[in-house]
Amino acid sequence: MSLLGNGNNHNHRPNLNDDGDSFLKFSDSAQYEKITGQAPELIETDGSVEFGSEDERKRKLKEAMEMENSSAYDDLDDFVYKQNKRRAKTSGRRHHHRHISPSVLSPGRVRKKKNDKKPHKHRHHYRKHHHRRRRLRKWQKISLGIIITLLSLIIIGIIAVFLMYNSGRNALLDKSGININVGDIAESSDNGMLITYKGKQYRYNENITNILCMGTDRSVNAIRIKEEGADEDYATGGQADSLFLISMDLSTGENKVVNISRETMAEINRYNSVGKAIDSKKEQICLAYAYGDGKETSCQNELVAVRRLFYNLPINSYLALDVEGIQTINDALGGVTVTSPETIAEFKKGETYNLKGSLAQSFVRARSYETFESNNLRMERQRIYLNNFALSLMTKTRSDLTTPLNIYSAAKPYITTDIDANKVTYFAVTALRGNLNELNIVNVPGETKEGKDFAEFYVNEKEFFELFLNLYYTEVR
Repeated sequence: MSLLGNGNNHNHRPNLNDDGDSFLKFSDSAQYEKITGQAPELIETDGSVEFGSEDERKRKLKEAMEMENSSAYDDLDDFVYKQNKRRAKTSGRRHHHRHISPSVLSPGRVRKKKNDKKPHKHRHHYRKHHHRRRRLRKWQKISLGIIITLLSLIIIGIIAVFLMYNSGRNALLDKSGININVGDIAESSDNGMLITYKGKQYRYNENITNILCMGTDRSVNAIRIKEEGADEDYATGGQADSLFLISMDLSTGENKVVNISRETMAEINRYNSVGKAIDSKKEQICLAYAYGDGKETSCQNELVAVRRLFYNLPINSYLALDVEGIQTINDALGGVTVTSPETIAEFKKGETYNLKGSLAQSFVRARSYETFESNNLRMERQRIYLNNFALSLMTKTRSDLTTPLNIYSAAKPYITTDIDANKVTYFAVTALRGNLNELNIVNVPGETKEGKDFAEFYVNEKEFFELFLNLYYTEVR
């Protein structure tokens, strides 16, 4: 006897035949006991049970047929039905379930439930071995593609920022060719990395980067140059009205700014209008900018003059802002509030102003020619303006991260710089880490004297050198 299933649907009835030499095979003992009513101990090692006598086979066949409409048929689909012992033993090891076509075992005898009018459609019960890989719908594929693309862009962006960050650091801390020369003021060794002064030893802080910032004016009169053996020539690059050497410790984010008087007497290189070197001469340091193209070569010549003044200190970058851009940048920030330290132009000493429009440029540029100290007073106004500008910038950036981008976009037409995106990335991250709220501005010490044609500022060498040690060196013993 065999119970032969012609399908896999739990609701489909199997064909029941008595072939005289068949047995049932169950997937587990619980199913066997439920169908046969016999104890599970009768199941053989391969999960089958054999019915011995013909009477017993007939009885079991009758019982199975009587259960035709009972819930027992719901379990029949979990069994494997075989025609004989040999086929059961071989195929049963490989798979606990086998679909047997009714056309082979019982042709033309597919049984149907009463009132079945539609042919039965084969429906799989969901067993682990029948699971198929689900195909994604079109919108799911598109969504997955977008997510993967976004994740890829994020990863690429992180890697790019990381590379820019490290490249920027390397460029900002480049000390190649360093050769700090303090002359006879102190003893130095290792190209100026070590300095001994008044019995104490100092080591150069290699975490510091230095950036020269210039406020330039190309509208001033050209400077006449008389080169021996040549016709009269003119330097037309303009002048550096304001000079600030910004120094930042990249390990801490601390900043220090040295305000250099435009009238400082320093050795500068002079070039003619076609860029040919003429000589070097002691002139106001602001004039170094004149001997260039008013852009890159002017900036580079000014940088050389400042380096020479600072004992050949490494200066890693420069940035020049034309005075015509002050109003634009000021208004892009929404204005800057200041208190005037003196009475000059539209401003009265002790009064507070919210600088907008032309007032910003007037505040930082106005100068009285009644005293030779007028530039020093102007430098004080510039210091006040820069500090309040930095404070306003950081405050607004905390509430609107696009503020620096807006300022940069406004300033770009008026800027000449060698600061690339790598340096900006590293510098910006470090500045935020250092909680930049105020610029620590100090002036180069010295005094102003009346010169032949203009005021001349002479550096106090001893005070300046001690300031230099304090800014760029660390005492080691």
